[in-house]
Amino acid sequence: MRLRKQTRQWTRAAVVGALFLPAAGALANETHVYGIANFGGAGQCDADSHSVHTKTAQVFADYFTALKSGGQWTDVRTLNNASARTDLWTDAAKGTAENAKDTQLNAGVDDANVLFVHTHGGHNEASARSFLVMGTDADSCLAMTDAHMRLGNGKLNIAVVKACQSGNIEVWEQGGYQEMLTHSSGFTVWNAFHGDSSCGNFVKRYLDDYAANSKNDGVGENWIDEAYDWGAFKDDCPVSIVFGETKALRKSMYAAGGWKDRKNTGSKTGSSYFYVGGCDPDSGRSLP
Repeated sequence: MRLRKQTRQWTRAAVVGALFLPAAGALANETHVYGIANFGGAGQCDADSHSVHTKTAQVFADYFTALKSGGQWTDVRTLNNASARTDLWTDAAKGTAENAKDTQLNAGVDDANVLFVHTHGGHNEASARSFLVMGTDADSCLAMTDAHMRLGNGKLNIAVVKACQSGNIEVWEQGGYQEMLTHSSGFTVWNAFHGDSSCGNFVKRYLDDYAANSKNDGVGENWIDEAYDWGAFKDDCPVSIVFGETKALRKSMYAAGGWKDRKNTGSKTGSSYFYVGGCDPDSGRSLP
């Protein structure tokens, strides 16, 4: 197996305004985690229930809670099951005032610098989107990368998405994930999966290692190292999609950026797709 990278520049109409990010020392440090384990019941979305989804969310939250206890982090919030709703993923530019709550205090995905979600997911190549299944049907069961999300015009810098097909290469090739942000966004990293994402208590172990090892660097590279099922016949194919102005800036964030060293990658006019070459997943084509 070999690690590979693909890059793409996007030439959409420029967004009015410049990108202004605070100096590293002035950055806030907030984390939101969403574990969605219960499905198929009254008011819930249709999928198989997996109790481990909330356990992995707790592992991720525990790491940042420990940082907070040591004075190195600001805030940690956990929203599980029915508390994880599509409106918390919906930006004001893509929804009404009633259902666009991605910057809602202590709840919305764009109200934190780092987020983690463990749920079911999928993709639609024809629509160039991935989707995440939510914990309630009160708004919509699916949070879609194109129809709902515009990340990083609030606080969000890094998303860790433990969901099937949440980083599908066909969607990326069509520019689908570019729909999640504007050129002036502060969002940089979408860690996800090209194929189906396997699930079990082993995920808690590799998440614990991943979180601890990515404090100051390797936030993308470590994700692939930890989430890849080395030696398995069919793999999840973890990927890291990094947005930024140049290949060099994107690679720097992938390899040398971390929770506490969130690098400025400039205008989000392009992205790099990092993966293990030859990875052959369930529910997806083999990666080149």
